[in-house]
Amino acid sequence: MSALISVLRQAIQRSNDTTVEGRQRIYASARRGIERLLTRSDMPTGHGSLPTQLHKLEEAIKEIEREFSANDRGHTGPQLDGNLPDLSTDRRPRRIRAKSRT
Repeated sequence: MSALISVLRQAIQRSNDTTVEGRQRIYASARRGIERLLTRSDMPTGHGSLPTQLHKLEEAIKEIEREFSANDRGHTGPQLDGNLPDLSTDRRPRRIRAKSRT
């Protein structure tokens, strides 16, 4: 399972809004976040191009939507039961800049 799918599932679970509209808001937010991140001037290289990363996000969204669609037809759908990994601890620690004394 891709990390993007896990992050999106976790966001849907946290929102408590699994409606189509609620999921679309989450997907739009993820798109904006990737665009902001990859267009930053201080972003290190090696994370792939914006179109590549957006394509990966769209594929993750399609996978989640397939699962919700299957769930709507009575099949087992996405597992939003609280057993998702806690991804908040996987973030890079923020650098704290020392204040210069002049």
